[in-house]
Amino acid sequence: MPERLPRHTLVWLSAHAGWQADISAHEPRLADWFAQGLPAIVARRAADDADPRLRLGVPLPPAEGKLRLALRVPAHDVLRTAPPPTLQTVLEGDLVQDWQRPLQALQDIAAARVFGAFAWQYLTGLHYVHARSDIDLLWRIDTTAQADALAAKLQAWEAGYGRRVDGELCLADGAAVNWREYAGRSREVLVKRPEGAALELRESVFAPAGVSA
Repeated sequence: MPERLPRHTLVWLSAHAGWQADISAHEPRLADWFAQGLPAIVARRAADDADPRLRLGVPLPPAEGKLRLALRVPAHDVLRTAPPPTLQTVLEGDLVQDWQRPLQALQDIAAARVFGAFAWQYLTGLHYVHARSDIDLLWRIDTTAQADALAAKLQAWEAGYGRRVDGELCLADGAAVNWREYAGRSREVLVKRPEGAALELRESVFAPAGVSA
């Protein structure tokens, strides 16, 4: 297993995992969650976080207040990991009918992976999505030209469908930038990297040094 799993990675724990909830009152719900074989998701950790355990989150559905339950677990208690589901995979599942055409249009724009409500409804079968939900996506981007073209198409999609798409443009080195912030043409954008987040010049985000493996 890599020393540090990327954000948004799905994590399934072994049956006897020694996890610990950040808030002890959440432990019964987390125990029930994991007993059903459901995953958690890797959360971003602070650069000065000395705890060697994985930092994970479990987002509950709206019926349970949309709480995000935070926990820690030793890496050796991870049974398996997987990236978020692809948009194409989610499209083949049981979606809110009003979202079928808009999501197919997004798939036609660019392949993506899904996190947020749509991913969790697909993964758990619980009710996370409603007609006014946002869709949260991750796109792999290697160049400024790709980023600019995708941002323009996403803006046109929002205008055409009257819906909102959130998400991140992801670089090969694990960094990511919010697509909407990037599209805003600010001189600097917040770039999230495995070791932390910082403002960087927009023009340098997809420079060759930023996309090397």
